[in-house]
Amino acid sequence: MINKKIKNNKISGFTLIEAMFAIFILTFSVSVLMGVVASNLFAAKYAGDEITANYLLQEVIDYVRNDRDTVVLLEGQDWDIFYKKYEEAKCLEDSGWCTIDLSNPTDPLKNCPDGVCPPLSYDKDLTNRSFYNYNVNDGIESNFTRKLKIEKNLLNKDEIEVTVMVSWYNGDTNRSKILKTSLLKWQ
Repeated sequence: MINKKIKNNKISGFTLIEAMFAIFILTFSVSVLMGVVASNLFAAKYAGDEITANYLLQEVIDYVRNDRDTVVLLEGQDWDIFYKKYEEAKCLEDSGWCTIDLSNPTDPLKNCPDGVCPPLSYDKDLTNRSFYNYNVNDGIESNFTRKLKIEKNLLNKDEIEVTVMVSWYNGDTNRSKILKTSLLKWQ
């Protein structure tokens, strides 16, 4: 008797079901990774807007504090002249909000009619000494709106409260931050 070895001529490879399952796993993995990347990009944009808003708030507080010190120390005027400048621009509690354009040193204060202030322009070339200003010709309209209000302390006539608010859109959500500080007549 002759032992014949029978060869199995099976073709090895993936079946259609195995290939579809592998494609499903690959597609699911890629979609999860893309979701994570999109979420991280949104979070980075939000964080960048938060940082910008904080700088825009602090910029105005520093400007008003510096304005007080300049009027009193360098110009030799008193507290009432400093306060009157903001009163004339209608930045006081009863008059409403105003904008402050730091790129315009001669006339930086403008009243916002009905409390609606224009958005800041972003000047990436820094032609007006400030990245964010109200000169639309030098930049593009930004996502940020900034407004200022001054309030006298009723209990202490030598103290004012400065309130700055920055608003912006993050996606479809309107965000805002408020920064308040007190300034004293220290002369």
